Amino acid sequence: MNLREHLLWSTLLAVSLYPRRPFAAASLIAGGVLIDLDHLVLYVSRTGDWSISGALHYNRYRNLFPNRHDNRPRYGSLRSWLHQPLLVLPPLWILAYRRAWLQPLVIGITLHLVLDHLPLPFIWAAYWRSGGRCIRCGTANHVNVYRRPCPSSRTMCWIVLCRRCADKRLWYTEDSIYI
Repeated sequence: MNLREHLLWSTLLAVSLYPRRPFAAASLIAGGVLIDLDHLVLYVSRTGDWSISGALHYNRYRNLFPNRHDNRPRYGSLRSWLHQPLLVLPPLWILAYRRAWLQPLVIGITLHLVLDHLPLPFIWAAYWRSGGRCIRCGTANHVNVYRRPCPSSRTMCWIVLCRRCADKRLWYTEDSIYI
């Protein structure tokens, strides 16, 4: 999901849960959106570009279907350990249980992670279909499931790639997936 969708769903939930508590509503919205600051940190570490406008520009084009001569870099997944619900949510909910004022923030973070993990069945299906191997080079080392263009249907699809193949610009600019 993108920033706009997270903001929309967080705002809808905040308004419905806390119609007369503006601080709690703002806290829920902040939790639903600001967890994505880890994407900015990973973008800076991979590109060396410290500008927020550069990161927002990259975020706009990274999931678009590229034209044939589009050779802008794609940096793979920008998710850190903060997007692992089993690592993040249990300690946060324990903390929110002890500190009631943190509950709206934790609800926002939970909503964000739920929205991010909605496509999980499609991701696992792509992984099992590939046998846990990169569909481009065949290696089983450090593979990940990415959402990339499918040349046959000109749509986006879930595919399994190793990190080396995922970072290649050629993957986005050619029509054949076996280049």
